[in-house]
Amino acid sequence: MPEFDNSPYGTVSIAHLKTMAGSEPRTITEDISIEGYVVANDLYGEYYKSIVICDDSGGIEISVDARQTAKIFPGAAKVTVHCTSLTIGDYDGRIVLGAKSNEYGIGRIEERDFARFFLIDKLSPKATEPTEITIDAISAKDIGNYVEITDVGFYEADGLRWCDTDPVTGEVKTTTRQLIDKQGNTLLVRTISQCSYATELLPLGSGRIRGIVEKQNSRYSLRIVNRQFDFTK
Repeated sequence: MPEFDNSPYGTVSIAHLKTMAGSEPRTITEDISIEGYVVANDLYGEYYKSIVICDDSGGIEISVDARQTAKIFPGAAKVTVHCTSLTIGDYDGRIVLGAKSNEYGIGRIEERDFARFFLIDKLSPKATEPTEITIDAISAKDIGNYVEITDVGFYEADGLRWCDTDPVTGEVKTTTRQLIDKQGNTLLVRTISQCSYATELLPLGSGRIRGIVEKQNSRYSLRIVNRQFDFTK
């Protein structure tokens, strides 16, 4: 773990900012900012009312109260976030930046406050390359980061869809599937109900997949971004 100044000022790395998160939501009082490039939004509905930005040190999820985040925060756009008075929290290793916390967790930054907290540069896009990683190598430091995993497939995928449907209401439900590599290592893949391909069949065979490392119920998981998966039978 790198050592960071306990009294940061100015622009800090995302990794530095994440060290400020604790089990209880914390309001940031320091005069600090982060800069990064958008790697996740709602272009395919994979992230709802949140985005993920990354710099060279890692990534962080930002909770925003806006729809069509792909238009406001397009992929590869540079975003500067002025963090003073925002709130940061650590949920089982999943770190979220947002507005004042509420009974549901970190609050969403309201769209009317975007000009106060965000500087969005859409004219100088920079595509972020994912970090190549294997399932067995994923650790706490990778949470929030954009990664690529190759030579994997979905466990018992035949006939399954990305998301299940409630048999009573017919509503699509956020669903977790299991990814497996050739060594038998497994990783959860979480797809939310708003995802545009939620009702499509899971791909068969093996291939590569790109997404953001998360954690749920003390297990590492992956959320695909920008429909980035490529499988062959």
